Amino acid sequence: MNNAKLIDNVLGFLSVKRGDVNLELLNKLVRNHQMKVKWETLSKIIDWEKGERTGDFLPSVETYFERVIEKGMGGTCWTHSLGFHWLLSKLGFSVHYVYMDPGHLCLRVDLDTAYYIDVGYCAPLFQSYPMFESFQVLDGREQFNYVVSNEMIKVERKPGPTKTLNPEPVVLRDLQHIIKRSNDWQASPVLREIQVYGYIDGVPTHLKNNIIKQYFKYGKIECELNEEEREEWIIGRFGIDKSIYLNALSVYKEMMK
Repeated sequence: MNNAKLIDNVLGFLSVKRGDVNLELLNKLVRNHQMKVKWETLSKIIDWEKGERTGDFLPSVETYFERVIEKGMGGTCWTHSLGFHWLLSKLGFSVHYVYMDPGHLCLRVDLDTAYYIDVGYCAPLFQSYPMFESFQVLDGREQFNYVVSNEMIKVERKPGPTKTLNPEPVVLRDLQHIIKRSNDWQASPVLREIQVYGYIDGVPTHLKNNIIKQYFKYGKIECELNEEEREEWIIGRFGIDKSIYLNALSVYKEMMK
């Protein structure tokens, strides 16, 4: 598929029309990506198989967007950032990869100032934020603190880990050792969990192994699932392709023996 057709398909999926390269368009893309594209570990498990053979653990842009549009999937921060970087660059944005230690990839877009973009963090970040200004966002699931000081940019999640963002652009080839580590079954907790996070009827919903959590305005509902119920949530509610789920589950069970 040529680039123009792929761009049109992605914009159609995101329900965003082409427009001037400005903050308004950027924020529409960020918001709709957050609402429509899942964060999930199933594709990471499948890509691990390919990576073990080839040394390349990331999918092509075409494969990534086919999964998003046709298969109901998405990936983790690595694939989300890969795809979103490609889209923004093709639309004319000045976009760069930036790295958060330990182990997270996000984006920087330079417009009137530098903006922090993070579509792969499962955080309530529905817009871009000035990279060198502190901010805080809250929802029923977490508190997200982005704290800028003279020494560092600290990203603190409650509940969750604290990480440090380097605002200087990086290139993926310089992060290959980190990508490889994130695809090590012994070192990567994300790889060792069946997870899907997304919005079902606008409600933040997180499946982790056999636990499903939904975060309504009035509070959280949590339920333990059996394997059949988990499959129904992943395929029927999240809308993820059954064959991909079963393929990933087969690899997962084999590696977790």
